[in-house]
Amino acid sequence: MELLGHSITHYNGKKELDRKLLILHLANAVELVLKDLVLDAGESIYKGPKETITIQGCLKILQDKSIHLPLLNKIELLIDERNALQHRFGSPNELTSIFYMNIAESFFREVLKTHYDQEYDEVINQFADESDLLEYKLNDPTNDQELDKLKDLAKIHPLGALLSAWTYIEKEIEEFVEKTSLNFLRHRPSTIDLVNGRWEKFGVVVPNSLSERFNEARRLRNMAAHGRLEPTTEDVISSVETIEAFEKCLLNLDKASIKECAEIEKERLEKERQEYLEKRAKEKQQLEIIDMFGGTGA
Repeated sequence: MELLGHSITHYNGKKELDRKLLILHLANAVELVLKDLVLDAGESIYKGPKETITIQGCLKILQDKSIHLPLLNKIELLIDERNALQHRFGSPNELTSIFYMNIAESFFREVLKTHYDQEYDEVINQFADESDLLEYKLNDPTNDQELDKLKDLAKIHPLGALLSAWTYIEKEIEEFVEKTSLNFLRHRPSTIDLVNGRWEKFGVVVPNSLSERFNEARRLRNMAAHGRLEPTTEDVISSVETIEAFEKCLLNLDKASIKECAEIEKERLEKERQEYLEKRAKEKQQLEIIDMFGGTGA
């Protein structure tokens, strides 16, 4: 966990060396916890007098013992990334760093809870620098006040702030969709339907100017997430302000009325579907009767 604490420090850093050390610390932290689980399972971590088993050796033992590990395929990617970094110059890009940090945190949250009966947040507080931890937590806003703080984070970590803002609003949209019973219309991501006017018949009305701003912010996020654009501080602050305005728009919508309209439409579609299935069943039955009496001309 001490290595994980150091990882948070390097995650907040902006140098190439920080990103490289982040990957190394995360992978080494995973390796140590895997070896600890092997010991807890009653097996040795040594394959010789002075040599310990590899991570793959740990995984084999834990698999044989039927010990569940979360995100195993992504953890293996992290290990491969570390091994590659040890044999080449350069460092991972910022997007790669964000990806592996999120994976490692999710991994340790579940492992600590499942195998050690401990809460990640309580444990990490003991090993990470307080100021580093506060800065890191800005990347995961849980309310509109914390969302506003991403504007400050954007000055030192633009990409991280941008992706965090979008993670926040996507969660808010999914909650809105659940509360208004619009989740029966999942033909495409809810964000697209919500912004582009496809739900206006239910009372979900987003002003055109806000819709245009939101789509532009989404385009910026998509390009940044795929490494085709490096967002500036100004880009991110503008996106956060758009997301704040969009969240306010959602809060002002009449959820009860929207839910009522959605449920009526859901019942109508279900009735149409049932009538269609019954019609098909009758047609099939009629064809079977015709075949039975030789109506096929045989």
